[in-house]
Amino acid sequence: MYFSYCFFIRNVCLWDTLISPGNSLIHGFTCHDHGATVLQYAPKHQLLISGGRKGCVCIFDIRQRQLIHTFQAHDSAIKALSLDPCEEFFTTGSAEGNIKVWRLTGHGLIHSFKNEHAKQSIFRNLGAGVMQIDIIQGNRIFSCGADGTLKTRVLPSAFNIPNRILDIL
Repeated sequence: MYFSYCFFIRNVCLWDTLISPGNSLIHGFTCHDHGATVLQYAPKHQLLISGGRKGCVCIFDIRQRQLIHTFQAHDSAIKALSLDPCEEFFTTGSAEGNIKVWRLTGHGLIHSFKNEHAKQSIFRNLGAGVMQIDIIQGNRIFSCGADGTLKTRVLPSAFNIPNRILDIL
């Protein structure tokens, strides 16, 4: 049984919880200059996705224990990550309130929702940013923001990714 964790010196660490604590660190990845803020595991692909304080996304191959891709996703900290049930795309939510949808393979941007949970007032010290994201069947995206709102979006049909070959036919 493996457990991943955002750690200080090595940003992302894999731990084996079934062995003694002294030997339980399996591997540590150093990838984010100022630390990782959020993790998402893709079990079908054996990938670990991490988001950092400076808006960078890193994707690790757990089998090979190596960093396979990194890219700048946002201009501010990534506060939320979610993976679709079919593991074809994932979403990132930032401290500035933007949500972006990315392909898991190829890592290209599919769609961007600007200012979904942006700060609304300069007078009240409301939090800003995306706090939680979830993706369900039908490419529906639910997000919760520090502004106290819950929003739902559906990816535009031009970007819908078929679940099976039969969906294309």
